[in-house]
Amino acid sequence: MPRPFYGAFAWAYDLLSDRPVAAECAAIAAHFTDRGRPPGARVLDAGCGTGRYSLELSRLGYRVTGLDASPDLLAVARRQPGAGSVTFLTADLRRLPPSPQYDAVLCRGVLNDLVDDRGRREAFLGFRRVLVTGGVLVLDVRDWEATACRKAREPVHERRVETGRGTLTFRSETQLDHPTRQMRITERHTLTAAGATTVADHSFVMRCWTRDELDALLVAGGFTAPEYRGAYDGATPPAATDRLVVAARRS
Repeated sequence: MPRPFYGAFAWAYDLLSDRPVAAECAAIAAHFTDRGRPPGARVLDAGCGTGRYSLELSRLGYRVTGLDASPDLLAVARRQPGAGSVTFLTADLRRLPPSPQYDAVLCRGVLNDLVDDRGRREAFLGFRRVLVTGGVLVLDVRDWEATACRKAREPVHERRVETGRGTLTFRSETQLDHPTRQMRITERHTLTAAGATTVADHSFVMRCWTRDELDALLVAGGFTAPEYRGAYDGATPPAATDRLVVAARRS
C-alpha cells in the first residue's frame, strides 16, 4: 500500500507540509546561477511531488521537468496554476534517463526514502548520467545526528487543518533505530466531514544520512566542490538544523 501522503491524501500534501517555497527557490536559483546555470537552463526536479518547486523555478525562468514516482502527487501538480509551463513525468528516482539532458538537478528530501545502499548509489549515478558536464546538483537530506536528537525530544508530530473536504488531522510518531540510522514512522490521517470519519494508517521506514556517506557517493558519482549548508539560504551552517543542503558540480 502506498504511503497516504503520496496516494489517497496527496491532495492534502501541501496543506500539511507548509514550506517557504518562493524563498527556497530563490536560494536554489542562486546556487544554480553562481555555478553557471542561470535562468533559461534545463532543470530536473527529481522527486517533485506536487510540483511546487518545479512551478516556482519555472516562474523564475528555468526550463523545468518534474519527475516523481507517485501518479497521485503528479495529478495534483498538473492541476496547479501554470502547470503547462512544466513537463511532469512519472518515473523512479533510481531509474533516470540514460543520457545527459539537464544543466541542473534538484532533489529535495526524497533521498531519505531510499533505505538500501544500492538504491542510494543508483540515484547518485543517475544524477551524474542526466547532467551535462559542469552541471549542478542541489539536494537536501536529513542529517542523522541532528534528526536523532530532535526526534528523541519530539517523537510525535500532530497537525490539524481545515480543508474543502473536511477537518484533517495528521499524526506522526517516530521511533529511532540507531544502528541502521533509520526512523520507523507510524502515520495516521483522519478526515472528518459531515459526521463521517475516514482513517488511513501507514507505517514505513526512512533512513537518514551522514556527511561521510554523502561525500563518498558524490565522489563515486563524479561530483566535485561540494558545499554544505543547514538550509537553502546559503548562510546557515550544517550543524544548525537537522538538514544537510548540498550543492556540487558534475566533473
